Amino acid sequence: MTRWRFLLTAAPLAISLCPAWPAFPARAATAQQSSGSPSSGAGAAPSAVQPSAEQMPTPEQLLDRYVRALGGESALRKITSRDMKGTFAAPSVQLTGQAEIITAAPDKFFSRVTIPGEGEFVSAFDGKVGWSSDLRGSSREMEGQELENMRRSSQFQHELHFRELFAELRVLEKSTEDGRPVWVLEATPPAGSPEKFYFDAETGFLLRHDSVQLTPGSAIPIEHRYSDYSPVDGVQVPHTLRHKDPNVEWQVTFTEVHQNVSVDPARFAKPAGP
Repeated sequence: MTRWRFLLTAAPLAISLCPAWPAFPARAATAQQSSGSPSSGAGAAPSAVQPSAEQMPTPEQLLDRYVRALGGESALRKITSRDMKGTFAAPSVQLTGQAEIITAAPDKFFSRVTIPGEGEFVSAFDGKVGWSSDLRGSSREMEGQELENMRRSSQFQHELHFRELFAELRVLEKSTEDGRPVWVLEATPPAGSPEKFYFDAETGFLLRHDSVQLTPGSAIPIEHRYSDYSPVDGVQVPHTLRHKDPNVEWQVTFTEVHQNVSVDPARFAKPAGP
């Protein structure tokens, strides 16, 4: 039953973190252009390590360091679109397939997971309309807070607009994630639930993001972790995304990353019809 509930209702790449994937590993990236370093397993719930007052960074310090870790503002602004392709696996429900994410400035997002013999999940935002479709081919438009969350997460240069997207920022504590010391930043949007971002205390990289994924009739707590990073066109791009929620765990491993590609705007638009 879990497998079929997942097949009928999930849109696994409709994530609540910026689809531009601004996340970084606990160690330096390799020098290769499209292949990352070995990924680590999903970490346990972080254990709090309270810092002294003089050690606590400000939100501004964390975010400025984050942008520098990405490659710097100048390098980031040179990237205006990204096309990522790879493999999808959800071992607990015995599903494997192919995944693709296409993003474009300022706020366009398209994700698709294709399960052979079953169909495909699609989730997208065209700058105004957020929509998704399931394996049955049934599509729907997003509304209310779900749409607002999708609008916020679809900002291409999320890391450069962090302060605009979240009304309140505060550093909660020093903790650990996958064996690394991290600072936990709580970010509260103008409307909706607070989200947590886990920044490596030594490198400044973002290791984890916790949020709530809204769908009609449900609010699902989500954990996302990022690994296997390597530089592409002067900026660091993660090649592995790990997802965990109360119902399922899955992983996407990207094998192709192309940036500043030409993207037809129609790709993001909701198809005509029922």
